[in-house]
Amino acid sequence: MKLALTIPRYDPASAGGAEVLAKGLVEHLAAAGHEIEVLTTCARNHVTWANEFEPGLTTVNGIPVRRFLANDRRDIDTLLELQERILAFDELSFDEEKRWISNGVNSEALYRHLQAVRGQFDAFLFIPYMFGTTYWGAQIVSDRSVLIPCLHDEPYAQLKIYKELFDNAKGIMFNTEPERDLGVEMFDLPDYKIGVVGMGFEPAVEYDAERFRRTYKIKDPFILYSGRREHGKNTPLLVEYFRTYKRYNKNELRLVLLGSGPVELQPVDRKYVVDLGYVPEQDKHDACAAALAFVQPSVNESLSIVIMESWLAGRPVVVHARCAVTSHHARRSQGGLAFNDYFEFEEIVNLLLEQRELARRLAGNGRAYVTGELSWARCLERFHALMQKLGLEQGRA
Repeated sequence: MKLALTIPRYDPASAGGAEVLAKGLVEHLAAAGHEIEVLTTCARNHVTWANEFEPGLTTVNGIPVRRFLANDRRDIDTLLELQERILAFDELSFDEEKRWISNGVNSEALYRHLQAVRGQFDAFLFIPYMFGTTYWGAQIVSDRSVLIPCLHDEPYAQLKIYKELFDNAKGIMFNTEPERDLGVEMFDLPDYKIGVVGMGFEPAVEYDAERFRRTYKIKDPFILYSGRREHGKNTPLLVEYFRTYKRYNKNELRLVLLGSGPVELQPVDRKYVVDLGYVPEQDKHDACAAALAFVQPSVNESLSIVIMESWLAGRPVVVHARCAVTSHHARRSQGGLAFNDYFEFEEIVNLLLEQRELARRLAGNGRAYVTGELSWARCLERFHALMQKLGLEQGRA
């Protein structure tokens, strides 16, 4: 197949899950023999959307990447005013919703390119659902557009413009069964246009727990969080829970935080919370192997790459019970435990501290789940099945 994937930013150093998923998917599709090109903006920062890369065609890890200037004329005041109303569940008119997305990240140059090449590709993949590059771009090539929405149960998903987007897309490619069920419930999607594809995972070349401990001088047992540190990922809740935990549990357990974004720590936190910020990829894998468990507090996930990485590193996971996706993974794999509130969080952490054999058994279950259900070979099988279902796959041997 000849494929194009459109994403608002494409930078190997990006920490966002959508970028990681896109990178893995295009590289493995190319390795499987498909001709694929990434279409994106020149932006790197997902807040300012300032143009930092040069426009034009380049190559990233062997994949052709065609960058276009992001629109620099945006009414930020209107964007923020409407966004505040969206987050407060205030109903906007259809025109107001369009004004909101028109003042986010967009690229007229990208849209002109899509119009010019719309007949040259078998399918156009768009990821994720929320941004102007997906909303406007998918409409240009609607008869060949396949959304990879990375959908969450959040205020933005309630907007009327997204009902229009999902209705008009040729196909929808979900990451997990719970995400698919949410999409069907929210947008009344017919079965003939949807499928669960997800992402494939491979173990790192090596995991060295002791190297991580030596490098960062951490001798005590610790629980780990890695990813974007922000309210949307519930990291302030995790810090609050751990602060409460240390008040009532006089042990040496620490919380180690990796990733991007600021972390608000009180003076009392600094004795037991270690904020390492963004670390090299190998150090992240070593950290996963060294941890007592990986804690994913987010309730807004469509896949959660980090819990798969923890399982591959041989450690169990602790997830929020109100996240349909991560609790689904933990339950189906029998590789993790879920908490509803602080008291369950405390009980789970102490259980894993006291019963290390249980922790190893959970981790083994999780690793078997990832290597069996979520390999790249299985992912590509599901991708091809969806393309055939949509009538987009042509001439495959």
